[in-house]
Amino acid sequence: MIDDKLEISQLLLNIIAGFYEKDAKVNYFDTDTLLYHSEIHMVQFIKENENLHLSAIARNLGVTRGAVSQMIMRLEKKGVVIKDSDPNNSRKIVLRLTPKGEMAYQGHKRNHDSYNAVVSKLLEKADQDNLDFLKDFLEKYEKSLHKTSSH
Repeated sequence: MIDDKLEISQLLLNIIAGFYEKDAKVNYFDTDTLLYHSEIHMVQFIKENENLHLSAIARNLGVTRGAVSQMIMRLEKKGVVIKDSDPNNSRKIVLRLTPKGEMAYQGHKRNHDSYNAVVSKLLEKADQDNLDFLKDFLEKYEKSLHKTSSH
């Protein structure tokens, strides 16, 4: 029993390392521009939360306005994000994706969809009890990772 638990732990670590290695690499996401992991996730956030200004993005992500501002400057230089006037308040700036940003977003989405397809295929014959157990286990594991990373 203990050997099985250690083997499961090692498998999880191998999966995490493999995913991190693949996901952390720079990627073009169907554009001619390299986008890092944090950059493409900011692109995703902007796409999925349109018309937010810098302060609102910072609040939603739990980071400083300065961190968001630096990231946006990099994304502007790469041509994936533009700053625009808020149609409801001309003193505020909102962020929008450029056509290149839209392409990157779609490329990133396809990447996630391919991961989802693999998981769906692997779980297609699992019964509800197994699915419930696996979901519960992964949720608890995720929470424990957040607890250990905050200390």
